[in-house]
Amino acid sequence: MNPTIEQWKSLYEEAISFKQSKCWEWMTNAHMFGVKNPESGEVGYCSILGNGGEVFGLSVYMGTKGLNSIMRMFSGESDEDPRFTQDALLLSFDNRDELYPRELKQIKELGLKFRGAHAWPTLRVYEPGFVPWPVLTQEQALFFTWAIQQAREIAMEHCHDPDALFHEDEETFLVRVPSRTEGGIVWSNQWLQPEPLEEMPTLQADPVDELRLTKAKKSAKGSAGIWEIDCFFAPIPVDEGERPFYPKMFLIVDGSSGQILKHGLSEKTQIANGLVDAFLALVEQLKLVPGEIWATNEEVYVYLRQVLRAFEPQAYLTDELPALEDAKASMLHYFGAGMR
Repeated sequence: MNPTIEQWKSLYEEAISFKQSKCWEWMTNAHMFGVKNPESGEVGYCSILGNGGEVFGLSVYMGTKGLNSIMRMFSGESDEDPRFTQDALLLSFDNRDELYPRELKQIKELGLKFRGAHAWPTLRVYEPGFVPWPVLTQEQALFFTWAIQQAREIAMEHCHDPDALFHEDEETFLVRVPSRTEGGIVWSNQWLQPEPLEEMPTLQADPVDELRLTKAKKSAKGSAGIWEIDCFFAPIPVDEGERPFYPKMFLIVDGSSGQILKHGLSEKTQIANGLVDAFLALVEQLKLVPGEIWATNEEVYVYLRQVLRAFEPQAYLTDELPALEDAKASMLHYFGAGMR
């Protein structure tokens, strides 16, 4: 359900107060802390932006998964594009021409006026695989309002010593915890460790046609050597449905020649089916089965579980896929995305 006008008004009022505090003058994005959602109990981990003088605002990373994504980036453990990993709410103060038309319309309907550079509040949802979007649910808007409010409180409390937010145990964070009373919500500070990360079920391919699988096995006359396989988000947004998304791409590359054997794009929930179908189509076309499969991501083997059980190639997890990375760079360049 979409937020009401009053909920939007409260959210923008908190955003304006946050900007007026200029708390990024003493807080950096490394001064992380949490705000617990009074409704769901989930903790949003907050990072104040602006100390570097480029992006001004507040990121709220949702739950342990969201926290892990940003901490991996801070530590250098991950070089993945944040568009494909971040689960967060982002308040930023941008220029007018950076806002979606619906944001400008909303600001006008609320009777708000902003002028100048880095003056216009944007309130967006970041979810893995989707284009950052200005449409919030009621639940998101309500929590975002609390998070901005409590982030400002934490920043003001630590204006003279922001480093007090660093606990000696790097896995412990200061969290604003709500308590409901007759007079409303009362907030207090507690040092807490993140909840254990729940393992998300890995996407499975649909059952393979047994007749097709049997025919493919009988048609195979030898080994095709090494196939390097990877699945990844393509940085080319697709504007279909209610919200633009980034499709997933698979590549199957011959490890010896570097030739792209198969590739495909699909919505992320269909990538497993697309990869399995492409694998079988290659066996049927070449009448060969790979002797080895190399991948950097274990999910590739989960997607291919049924065909791996049938054809029994040697499967290896490796840190590098030299042939595939070259092919990937060329293909993304062809699509106009380039490589960073």
